[in-house]
Amino acid sequence: MIPGAAFAQSTGSTEFGDTEGDIVVTAQTANGVGGIVVPDAPKARAVLTNEILMRESPGNTVLDSLNIIPGVNFTQSDAFGSSGGNIRIRGFDGNRISLTFDGFPLNDTGNYAIYSNQQLDPELIDEVNVNLGTTDIDSPTASAAGGTINYRTIVPSDDFSATLAGSMGDYDYMRIFGMVQPGTLTSFGTKVFVAASMARNDKFKGPGRIEKQQYNVGLYQPIGSNGDFFRISGHFNKNRNAFYRNPSITDLRNLLGATQIPANATATAANPINIGDLSKAQQDTVMAFENDATCARPVPGPGAQSDSAGAAAACSNYYGVRINPSNTGNVRFNSRFTLTDKLLLTADASYQYTLANGGGSTTLAESSARARGGSTTALGVDYNGDGDIADTVRFYTPNNTNTNRITATSSLIYNIDDQNRVRVAYTYDRGNHRQTGEWGFLDPWGNPESPFGGRKDARPVLTADGYAIQQRNRLSIALLNQISGEYVGKFMDEALTVQIGVRAPFFKRDLDQRCYTEARGSGFAYCTSEIIPAAGTPNAAFVIIAPNAQVPLTPTNPVPLYAPFKTKYSYSAVLPSAGLVYKFGGDFNIFASYAKGFSAPRTDNLYRSPFIGVKPEKTDAFDLGIRMTNNKVQAQATAWYIAYQNRIVTSFDQEQGISIDRNVGKVKSYGVDASVTVKATDWVSLTGMASYIHAELQDNIALTTTTVALTKGKMVAETPEWQVGGRAQFKVGPVDFGAEAKWVDKRFATDVNDVVVPAYTLVDLDARFNLRQFGLDKAYFQMNVKNLFNEFYYGNISTQINVGGGPNFSVGYPRTVLGTVHFEI
Repeated sequence: MIPGAAFAQSTGSTEFGDTEGDIVVTAQTANGVGGIVVPDAPKARAVLTNEILMRESPGNTVLDSLNIIPGVNFTQSDAFGSSGGNIRIRGFDGNRISLTFDGFPLNDTGNYAIYSNQQLDPELIDEVNVNLGTTDIDSPTASAAGGTINYRTIVPSDDFSATLAGSMGDYDYMRIFGMVQPGTLTSFGTKVFVAASMARNDKFKGPGRIEKQQYNVGLYQPIGSNGDFFRISGHFNKNRNAFYRNPSITDLRNLLGATQIPANATATAANPINIGDLSKAQQDTVMAFENDATCARPVPGPGAQSDSAGAAAACSNYYGVRINPSNTGNVRFNSRFTLTDKLLLTADASYQYTLANGGGSTTLAESSARARGGSTTALGVDYNGDGDIADTVRFYTPNNTNTNRITATSSLIYNIDDQNRVRVAYTYDRGNHRQTGEWGFLDPWGNPESPFGGRKDARPVLTADGYAIQQRNRLSIALLNQISGEYVGKFMDEALTVQIGVRAPFFKRDLDQRCYTEARGSGFAYCTSEIIPAAGTPNAAFVIIAPNAQVPLTPTNPVPLYAPFKTKYSYSAVLPSAGLVYKFGGDFNIFASYAKGFSAPRTDNLYRSPFIGVKPEKTDAFDLGIRMTNNKVQAQATAWYIAYQNRIVTSFDQEQGISIDRNVGKVKSYGVDASVTVKATDWVSLTGMASYIHAELQDNIALTTTTVALTKGKMVAETPEWQVGGRAQFKVGPVDFGAEAKWVDKRFATDVNDVVVPAYTLVDLDARFNLRQFGLDKAYFQMNVKNLFNEFYYGNISTQINVGGGPNFSVGYPRTVLGTVHFEI
């Protein structure tokens, strides 16, 4: 019962959730239909089990499976799940959604981003559950205004088993997955699993490959026979990806002409630029827009050579520097202990490691001030070794992020009686977020000597005075201490379940900016050993200004810089929640919930100036719904409303004269989510879902002292108003056949709504031939087809305030076919 009822994220939330009674346990073990479960919780929640996850493309990110849940939309860069993607829930982007793995947060500690290509192999996921617009009270997250996504690892099997699966498909896709579970190893029930996978594929357009390795181990130890246990798990994921080149609105205009993509000046909310409705020839033109396959660097020699002129200038788009390497890993501990017949203790802890960057390159003149650094005698540095300092040389300049993170959650649960239960919980989360940008060298063909630049043992780029040039150099400590409490009671002969909770997070951000910061425009770091003079110094290229100084509104020389600085920010809140479920008519229940949500300002954006007075975002979320759940039907319809305050965007600050993160007002969102899954017969199950979302901005955004973006009354960007989809699964003899389709409404690419991305429909197929008739009970051959009708569409959108900001668009993957042979003994 204990591992099987894990609908919530931490062990404490899992155990406390069990007081919802046998409803929850039954809903998972008996009443789920086709791998889809609607739990009888006092909040809007949906659960997908391993049964449906294994029907998806092998190795794909678990987030792609969530498209069957109403109110959720996930887009990704390729059909295999290793290239990243964007997710939205009820209009909230991924940075405002909490993603957890066995109860531990996976969002980036700096910008709260979700990296979909770094998730656990689907074969190892027992279930994934989604809280729509709410979170659990002990959630260790800085950003969950839009809800939470939680997935949990399988428990090792009691009996010996070995699994081997191999996949091949379009674009030279190859993947192999293996797992061994020795079964119960000791008389006291110790169980383990060991698993590994490797995958690779070519990009579906343009040069470059995508490679992924993943390794997982797990140990599960029951303690006695009352459900107590502890488990220790380990995970390591290695990605080496080449980016796709995503066209901007300007790129599309250059490719297709101003007739197809009108000038920016013509774009309005009433007459937005529509980037769709393309002919087949135009679609092919957009598909062909990609990174360059070669880099023509000049050969070092006497005289001046330049990596920024002629053919070498195109090397900035060479696929070898447009990469996304990452190494991520974690060690996780979960446990439960019965202290008395009424008192339970749960304790979870984890350590996480991340090293990643997004590639990039920069040119530097060997005789430049930055190359000379603080030296007063050197004329420059001979970086290409040709005996002079007359050249301009290209370097690999990634922005590295190295995170070491410790998380712990603990709950003390007290059973007052069979109908009443309370708990108190404590959560601790500390991320040491080291962000550097060590420049590194390129080989003669334009490839980095190391995927992480000049970091550690790789060759750094040094100035004349020995300073290692970097893109950035800062250290952040992101700290959370949270206390919470919760009560669950059953009334009216257990027909009514009431849940009341409160959590109080205390966030602290310690920032150490070790480079200069550009005070006008971008707020980017400028790392140098040059001697930067004070403001007013004549003939200077850069000057230092005071933290509170007025920044010139127009580009001027010298460039104003803030000196390196240290600062601290603290944020706290009291966040109540409440919900109820009332059962009536056998399989029916109604539910209602309220929860206050919270998203702290993103740590990365607090570095734009020495002080940023931005407030946390807060939400008030209300749900009212009805369900029907039994072993034939899983159905739920929810009406919801979310009031969203203190929305944070990067916008112009008139007093400081720069663009910083600031609160620009409110967002009001409301909608309806509905889904139904029916087991029509023993060989047919059908799922239908639909969602309506109206997410409207309530205020305008200041761009300069004289211009305002007219965002009031506009739809939240990248949010489809309507989504409709479904799945049908059939079983005929040894063959299982599934078809899944989803229509996604148009989406705006800007807050002003002056660029619109057209609607699209994706249809996927999966077919499985079981090999039981050949004496192989758990073996099968499976074929998957993604985007069956080869629809041209845009997936991920890099949104902006208006068309002038230059939104980017990811071209969706074409029809992709792959097959898998799966053996298990």
